[in-house]
Amino acid sequence: MRKIILSMMVSLDMQIARADGNLDWFRSDAGFETEMLRLLRRVDGMMFGRVSYEMLAQYWPTAGASDATVSGGFSNTEVEKEFALLMNTVPKRVYSRTLKSAAWGPVTIIDEVDADEIDKLRRQPGRDLVLFAGASLASEFMRHDLIDEYRLMVHPVVLGNGIPLFQELTAERPLELQRSTALPCGVVLLEYERNR
Repeated sequence: MRKIILSMMVSLDMQIARADGNLDWFRSDAGFETEMLRLLRRVDGMMFGRVSYEMLAQYWPTAGASDATVSGGFSNTEVEKEFALLMNTVPKRVYSRTLKSAAWGPVTIIDEVDADEIDKLRRQPGRDLVLFAGASLASEFMRHDLIDEYRLMVHPVVLGNGIPLFQELTAERPLELQRSTALPCGVVLLEYERNR
């Protein structure tokens, strides 16, 4: 059975963004890029909330198009090109009640989280699925206990105030640590599997 992997950048106090949505506290380096590529290479589907989808859709469709320069802060053009290839070709599902059309594809727009439909999707043959979401969609997946792996990239900052990752979770979720990796930029990658 395929796994649904929640991939989130979080502060040490488990905020996913500042209160105003600002993400300028994220850190990156070649090690960070390697870990993100490791994730992208193992999935054949991406799931987004509307805000995350629209934010990434502003950059990825034209990323990696030029050999001349490295844009977006990548360590080299080869890394950026592989990222762009994967981000632009892997099928996407966007969960939104307001989004009516989407150009960055291949994409399917879905108006709500249906646990039975997602469980059927999980049981189809193929590689894992990654959830790149905001706090509300992540919470909805958690509420339905649909996340099989929590992949948290903990950045070395305490925001104190922001948008919390675990904002509405009321049920206990036993997890088992599968891997932890400290990156040179100070980010610590924690990979937990849902203990069912």
